[in-house]
Amino acid sequence: MIYQLMKDATIEEIKEAGLDPHYAEHNKALYPTDANGVPFTVTYFATTGDALADLSEDMAAEQKARAVYENLINLTNDNDVIGPLLWLRQREIVHFNRFKELFDMYQKEFKNIEDKNI
Repeated sequence: MIYQLMKDATIEEIKEAGLDPHYAEHNKALYPTDANGVPFTVTYFATTGDALADLSEDMAAEQKARAVYENLINLTNDNDVIGPLLWLRQREIVHFNRFKELFDMYQKEFKNIEDKNI
């Protein structure tokens, strides 16, 4: 999608959009950053080794991604952009639901183990 949006952009359009620093380093290539230009990093990914805690974090990440896609959809009226964003948004919903199913299954299993140890 980014490639499609930028492929025919002129240098003037790139500058007007505030993308000249990106262009200077990456041309029109994709480079994962947030909306502020902060590069993607796995520094803040965390796991605890606790299935319920880790799945809770996974579910939260899926909801945050869904919200971002909804915000992006609200920022455009271009159907060629909205279509893929709707697909990505739905993917986050499916991921959340699968993580939730696993969370519920583990939570039930952990409760059964606790009940047996009482």
